Amino acid sequence: MLERNQLPLRPAAPAFAVAWVTVIAGASVALSLVFACITPFVALAAVSAVALPRQMATMAVLLAWLANQAVGYLVLGYPQTFDSFAWGLTIGIAAFASLAASLGVLRLEAGLAVTIAGVLIAGFVAYEAVLFAAAVVLPSGDGAFSAAVVAEVLLINALAVIGLICLHMGAAAGRALVAAQPDRRCLKPLL
Repeated sequence: MLERNQLPLRPAAPAFAVAWVTVIAGASVALSLVFACITPFVALAAVSAVALPRQMATMAVLLAWLANQAVGYLVLGYPQTFDSFAWGLTIGIAAFASLAASLGVLRLEAGLAVTIAGVLIAGFVAYEAVLFAAAVVLPSGDGAFSAAVVAEVLLINALAVIGLICLHMGAAAGRALVAAQPDRRCLKPLL
């Protein structure tokens, strides 16, 4: 099990960080195809905040949002209207608000489980607050912020966080296993 000081895998593994940005962007594409309008940006931002340096986390969220918009408009046929574009931009702003809130929680001293829960909750509140504020000026469905819809969005994000953290832990463990293997070139038979 990883301890708090092992997540994030920051300066020690720059190639791993780059790969993880790619994983986040890829997860955005996959999750956009599965959930369409409920892509778990909070989860993507929260895990990016925990697993990546600040600049890489920002890049991961940006790429995740761009990938989501590309899937939406090019694959899922989102309407190309002012309202749709405005909501797309608002979702991007909300994703970055979620990242900022998540990064703020990382400053607190707590165990790993509490940190991840705090990052998820803070990110979710920030994300929903931006969307709720935008709903004042942009058209939205009548039940867009009903308790059932908000609970569903929270559940999808919580499950996505769990999945992404498990994926991260597996990748980190794999790196440890690879690093722990002896150098085969040094194991020459003695003649």
